[in-house]
Amino acid sequence: MDLDRIRAVCWDWNGTLLDDTEICRQVMNSVLEEHALPVLADGHAYRSVFRFPIRDFYGAVGLGDDLFVPAATSYLELLAARVGEAQLHADARSTLCALQAYGLRQVLASATLPQALARQMEPHDLGAVFEQVLSIDDPYRASKHEVIGAWLAASGLAANEVLVIGDTNHDREIAHDLGAVFLHFDGGHQAWSGDTPRIEALGELVDLLAPLRVRVGSVEVD
Repeated sequence: MDLDRIRAVCWDWNGTLLDDTEICRQVMNSVLEEHALPVLADGHAYRSVFRFPIRDFYGAVGLGDDLFVPAATSYLELLAARVGEAQLHADARSTLCALQAYGLRQVLASATLPQALARQMEPHDLGAVFEQVLSIDDPYRASKHEVIGAWLAASGLAANEVLVIGDTNHDREIAHDLGAVFLHFDGGHQAWSGDTPRIEALGELVDLLAPLRVRVGSVEVD
């Protein structure tokens, strides 16, 4: 993984910066119980079946196409009622601040609707860290590809100058499709597949990207 050219980081939100995996498992279990389906017993069970497209995840737990829309609607309603419960992952805030000090541009991308995303972010006061917050407009498709691609096209950056950090196959596929560099965070919604570089703690990035701290003008930032 070549990080020498990186000038910007595109962060996933849910599962990567926001530690909401367990809450999402509990909410999905409530939906499964509504349909008399087996629940996901623990985090391992949840992470082993979670995937994008989101319809495939629902199908994997027994909520096929005929149940997808009502199940997803119920899920989103139940999840909205728990906004504010999830905390940031350990080292999230200090890592974001360190990368900002290195002079790296940072954007946030989420497969969450704008109003819900704003409510999720509000308790954590991170808005000033990101030059832009990108979100979706279709909760049933939940693809970030278009919004990240549009940001990249307008950014003035080459694709290989952007590091995408996420916890799912969707994040990896977007990065590869756009030509960006990808790093899997193995503490979120989907288990690491074994075929991409990964980190297990966000704080690892501080050391990985430390050589890039000579970035603001020609002045080294410690």
